[in-house]
Amino acid sequence: MGKNDRRNYRLLTIANAISAASGGFSIPFFLVFFFEFGYSAFATSIAIQGIFTAVAAYYAGKASDRIGRKPLLVFSSIAAGLLVLLYVFIQELWHLYVLQALIGLITAIFGVAEQTFLADITRKVSRGADIGRYVMIIGVLSAVFTIIGGFFVGVIPFRIAFLLLGAIFILDTIPLFFLTEEPMTRKNKHV
Repeated sequence: MGKNDRRNYRLLTIANAISAASGGFSIPFFLVFFFEFGYSAFATSIAIQGIFTAVAAYYAGKASDRIGRKPLLVFSSIAAGLLVLLYVFIQELWHLYVLQALIGLITAIFGVAEQTFLADITRKVSRGADIGRYVMIIGVLSAVFTIIGGFFVGVIPFRIAFLLLGAIFILDTIPLFFLTEEPMTRKNKHV
């Protein structure tokens, strides 16, 4: 990796490490919150998110190729935070389903942009190790903070947790603003 690529790698890792810790912490809250709507609502809401993520991934990839990875990373990171804030206002089951569909879209946009950006900034000779290290960092933080979050369910009210986590998700976008991306040209489109 070149100097600029290493910088981008660190910035993306920092932003997503914060996001992974917050996201991990939020998982127990979301699970309990979903179960309050019933087991079938829980399964349906997860399926809705999965379907929207799967279908939107192709279009997110096309958009990523056209406008670049950074704009999609920034947009989807802020949008995810705003959507988490909206969970505070859920009162009916259809609200949950709509938010889960939107989360699915944002997950697709971020996931595809994240993966392609990582591929863009890593060298072929060490790409597997570099991306593996990134996934390890994000995965371990998410898992550890999921355990920690489990201890706080019932202690911190859902609304407070969602407000706090939504704000953190928005703030973890700050490092993404400092990413640099090569403009897409005919020459480097096919490399």
